[in-house]
Amino acid sequence: MARFVDLDEEDDVELRGNPVWNGLLPHRTVDSSDGREEMHERDAHKQHVADVPNPNRNSMTEALGCYPIVMAIAACIDLNTLDNLSRTCRAIYQGLLQYRKMLLVSTLHCCNEDLPVDEENTLRYRARAGNWFYMQDISRTNYTGKSGECARDLVSECRRCGTVVCRNCAIKPPAPIVLRDRHRRLCASCTKAPLGRLGNPQLPPDTPVDAEQMQQAICKCDSEGVWLCQPCGRTIRSDDYDYKGIWRWRNQYGEVLGGLGTGIGDADRGVICGRESRCLGAQVKEQETDCDAEDARLEADYSSSPSSVHVGTPSTATGLAGSLHSSTTTTGGGSSSEFGSSLGAYSPPPGHRTPSPAVVGPGYARHEIEGIGGVVKTKLVRMVRVGACVLEWEDEKAKGEILGRETQGRIRSWCGWCWRVIPGKKDYDAARERAAREKEAGEAREGS
Repeated sequence: MARFVDLDEEDDVELRGNPVWNGLLPHRTVDSSDGREEMHERDAHKQHVADVPNPNRNSMTEALGCYPIVMAIAACIDLNTLDNLSRTCRAIYQGLLQYRKMLLVSTLHCCNEDLPVDEENTLRYRARAGNWFYMQDISRTNYTGKSGECARDLVSECRRCGTVVCRNCAIKPPAPIVLRDRHRRLCASCTKAPLGRLGNPQLPPDTPVDAEQMQQAICKCDSEGVWLCQPCGRTIRSDDYDYKGIWRWRNQYGEVLGGLGTGIGDADRGVICGRESRCLGAQVKEQETDCDAEDARLEADYSSSPSSVHVGTPSTATGLAGSLHSSTTTTGGGSSSEFGSSLGAYSPPPGHRTPSPAVVGPGYARHEIEGIGGVVKTKLVRMVRVGACVLEWEDEKAKGEILGRETQGRIRSWCGWCWRVIPGKKDYDAARERAAREKEAGEAREGS
């Protein structure tokens, strides 16, 4: 609809009668009685709203408005968690908003944040981070730099060692299909013990599996994802392959071979508990290790590049150090001078372990034995904690199945990735029965 107005016409009867164009508006007459009633209703509504308590105003919201408490909480969370905390209610949002600048710089920081970014290898190692078969090759994983800037929005502690890493420094989560390979079988002592005793630190024995403390102590790799730093998560796939190889060998060779007992599976000759030295049924036993090949490898590495870092296992380092100390103390000052002359003028930097040279002779921990053909070899004898042997099921051996009960969740197992316990079906059933008993007891008290 269009309306045409002739602006040249000054006397417009239709517009002249409109009070808007004339500049005159009639005053509204309000009845005094109606106004008083509206004022009374408005005051009553305000009083009713003031009497209703604010459910968001409690001790927690008041505590989050205190500067020391807020800063202590911010030091343990990342930016994503801080954002979720501010979205809970308006009272918490207003309490955190006043400390916004300080909170943003006080959240968790990655441990590699101060390291410089390697510009040459940035694209190369970032592309390799998605290749599991490349990561598990130890000979190719000597890269210790940082291939990108650290993130602040997703930072958390490593589920195994507790090192704080960001999403750029953590390993790439493995495929969901390989989650079944993380299971390790537990011995009878660890399976029957209360679930709280398998936590680190240990929890009270009566702690249910659905409690908040227990949820932080059990494995969450299948639900919350795998969060491991590079040193801890670099070899998880190779460790899984080795563990499955042990069970394949164990299913192939039995206790009896040709009518005679082989001794496999008797006493401490079976597959040890997944918790290894931390097993509840672990015992201290004597272990013998052939150290000639290890010494030759370390000596070759030392002679080729003395300035390189040689990383060995803690057990090997301890044994070599013990043997070195025993040899130098038993042979007198002559061996000490000979050992010093063999090293020459090179002195390793602090924190680097020097391999034992060939002049180290037998001692308290090193024993010389005569092998085949009169060859004299050296073995390292140590006392170590060895976990108890696990149970073996005949139905699994007949089917050729590896850890079938653990992968199905029927019994308790151990995670080889985050080193935490994986509850079984019995643990969850016991938690449900306990919750049902507590509910019945509460209803009985209310009825009485």
